[in-house]
Amino acid sequence: MGKRNSPETLWDGIIKSVIEKKEISEESVENWLKPFSAVKYADGMLFLETANNFAPQVVNARYKQKLCEIAKNIDEKFANMDFVVAGEIEINETPQKEIKAQENIEQKTTEHSNKTFFSHPVNKQYTFDNFINTYENQLAVSSALGIANSPGKMRQYNPFYIYGKAGVGKTHLLHAIANQILKNNPNARVVLISGTEFYRNYAVYKNKNDYDNYESIYETADIILFDNIHELSGQKTATQLKLYNIFNKFHQINKQIVFTANSSPSELSGIMERLVSRFQWGLTVKLDVANIETRRVILENMARKDKIKISNEEIDYIVENCSENIHILQGIVANIAVSASLGGTTITSDAVREALKNRKLQPVKGYHSPKTILEVVSSYYKIDLEDIKGKSRVAQIAWARHIAIYFLKKYTSFTLSAIGNELGGRSHATVLNSVEEVENRINEERISKEIKEISRKLARN
Repeated sequence: MGKRNSPETLWDGIIKSVIEKKEISEESVENWLKPFSAVKYADGMLFLETANNFAPQVVNARYKQKLCEIAKNIDEKFANMDFVVAGEIEINETPQKEIKAQENIEQKTTEHSNKTFFSHPVNKQYTFDNFINTYENQLAVSSALGIANSPGKMRQYNPFYIYGKAGVGKTHLLHAIANQILKNNPNARVVLISGTEFYRNYAVYKNKNDYDNYESIYETADIILFDNIHELSGQKTATQLKLYNIFNKFHQINKQIVFTANSSPSELSGIMERLVSRFQWGLTVKLDVANIETRRVILENMARKDKIKISNEEIDYIVENCSENIHILQGIVANIAVSASLGGTTITSDAVREALKNRKLQPVKGYHSPKTILEVVSSYYKIDLEDIKGKSRVAQIAWARHIAIYFLKKYTSFTLSAIGNELGGRSHATVLNSVEEVENRINEERISKEIKEISRKLARN
C-alpha cells in the first residue's frame, strides 16, 4: 500500500510537477495556481480554495484536465479535484463520516486555536476595507461595522438581520464582521455557520443523544454569525427549536447574533413563527445592488483586483445587459479573461462579445443611469445641462429640473439626498417638492405627453 498523501502534499506535488515539466506557463502558475490552498483530500477528491473570485472558473476552464492527469500519476487513488472561492466550499459526506468527523471537533478546534470553533472558516479576504460601500448600502455597512467594534453593546442591533438576493454581498459582510472582531480581539470566540451546517451538526449530536453539549458549544461563543438562515426552512421542528433556545440564552446575556437570509423575516417560509419573531427583535437591513452605478463600481473593482483590463465601454455594456447578481458579474469577467487569454488577445470589444455570445443577456429593466436621464431631459427641453443643475428659477429651466428629479426618483435607487447632489447639491426637501410637483400634474395632457416622450427616449437609450 502506497503512502497516503495529505491535501497539502498532493497539491505541492502537482505544482512541482507542473513547474518541472513546464506544461503550464510560469506566469499562469504564479497567478492562477499558487493562490490555491488544499483544504481536504478524501475518497480521491481534492478540495482547493482561494480568495481570488475569478481563479476557480479560470482554472476549471483552462487547467483542471491537465492537473487531474498529473495528480493521478502522483496518487493512484486520486479521482477528481474541486476549485472554489474561500468560504464557499461545501463538502458533502455520508452521515457516518459526518459523525466520525464531528466526534473529533473539539480536538480539531484546539489545534486551530480558539478564534473560530465549530465554525466555517473566516475568509480573510472579506473585510470592510474591500467591501464596496455605496449610498444604497450605507446603513447595512455602518451598522455591521458598529456591531463588529462593539458586539452585543447596542441592544437595539441585536439580532442584526441582513437580507437580499444572492450575490449582493451578505456573506462578505458577515465575514467582514468576523474579521473585524478578531482584529480587535484575537482571542474572541466567533462562530460562523450556515443554516445547512447548523442542521447537519445538530443531526450528529442528536444521533449521539448529546443535546446539552451541542448547546454549550454555542454558549461559550462571544458572537454567532448565521449565514443563509433561510436554509433551515422546512427543517424539523427540533432543529428550529434548538436554534430558538440558543438564541434566547445568547440574547439574554447580551451576546451579539447576526443573521443573513435571502428575504426579510416576514417573508421567510417554513420557519416557525416564534423564530421569525426573534429575527425581528433587532435591526433588519436590506443589501441591494440594483443600481447600475453600484454594479459598475463593483465590476471595476473586480477587474482591478485581478489585473484584468476592460475598457469603460465594455464595463458599461456588461453591467447594463446582465443581472445585478454579483456572482454572475464575476462569472462574466472570468469568462472574458479566459477567452482573451486563450486567444492571446487583449480584452477588446470583440473579446467581450465572444465571451458572452452563449449567454442570454437582456438589458436590465426599469433602470437608467443618472447621466443618461439628465442628458435625455436636457436634450428634450433643449436646455443646457449646467443650467438644469444650476440655480436659475426661470420657469422653463425649473420645470426641466423638476422632470429630471422625477425620472431620477423613478428609475434609480438614489435616495432623495443623492438625487439632490446630482442636481447641484439641492436639499432633501427641495427634491421631494419637485417629485410632488410633477406627480400632482401628471394627468395634465401636456405633462403626460412630455413624460411619455421622455420615457420613450430613455427606452431607446
